[in-house]
Amino acid sequence: MSLRQYLIALALGTAISISSWCIVMISIDPATAGSLAFFVFYLTLGAGIAGIFTIGGTMIRARKYTDDDIHSAVARSFRQGIMLSGLFLGCLYLLSRDLFSFGTMMLMIVLIGLVEFLMLSIRKEA
Repeated sequence: MSLRQYLIALALGTAISISSWCIVMISIDPATAGSLAFFVFYLTLGAGIAGIFTIGGTMIRARKYTDDDIHSAVARSFRQGIMLSGLFLGCLYLLSRDLFSFGTMMLMIVLIGLVEFLMLSIRKEA
C-alpha cells in the first residue's frame, strides 16, 4: 500500500468516525442515555481524533523522511495519534466526572511521555 492510498483510507475512516460521532451527538439524550451510549460517544470521538492526529503527523513526517524511512514514520505517527487521542479522551472523561485538575492533566502527560520514551528506547535496541 502506498502512502497516498494509506492516507486516503485513513481520511475516509476518519470522516466516517466523525460522521458517526455527529449522529451520536444529535440522536442521544445524555440525561436518559445508558453506559453503551457514552461508550459509543467516546469511541467514535476517539477514532476521529486519532485519525486527525495520525493524518497530520504522517503528512508532516512524509516531507521529512525518504521513502525507505516512511514506514517507521507512519507507525510513529499512528502510535502518537492514538496516545494523543487517549490523552484528550482521558481529560474529557475526567472533566465529565469533575475529577479533572491541572495535576491530573500533568500526570497523564508525563505517563504518555514515559510510554513514548519506552517505545523509542525499545525501537533503538532492536
